[in-house]
Amino acid sequence: MDSRNRIVIFAAIVLYLFLHFPSQTEAGVELASKQKESGDSSEFFAGLAQSNPSSKTALEQCAAHFKEAVLFLNLKGLQGGTASLDVHYALDEVDQCQDALSSGNVLIDSATSVIQKWKTVYDAAAATVSALEH
Repeated sequence: MDSRNRIVIFAAIVLYLFLHFPSQTEAGVELASKQKESGDSSEFFAGLAQSNPSSKTALEQCAAHFKEAVLFLNLKGLQGGTASLDVHYALDEVDQCQDALSSGNVLIDSATSVIQKWKTVYDAAAATVSALEH
């Protein structure tokens, strides 16, 4: 899929989210599902570390970063007015995972796919939070 199609798809998702998530209650459910996605990703990287001893350190770092991302994708940010900052901190954790993989010269297609999937989930969470805060 080329970048133009991705932009159109992302724009459609954002529009959908603006129309579909008008309340903080519904956004809370949305962030909770994003939190689960981060937890699943953390478990994925922990398992991958066990089956790839040569890349174990970098993969364990990724697992730890995704575990931290879970902490930022919580419902408290919606009540405290820090949700958009929290979502960005979660993205920072995933970027640090990518840095660890790059530094360790780890090239595993399934790891890249999980990170890309998480970033798609992040885009939806960020759009939801933005709609609620503005």
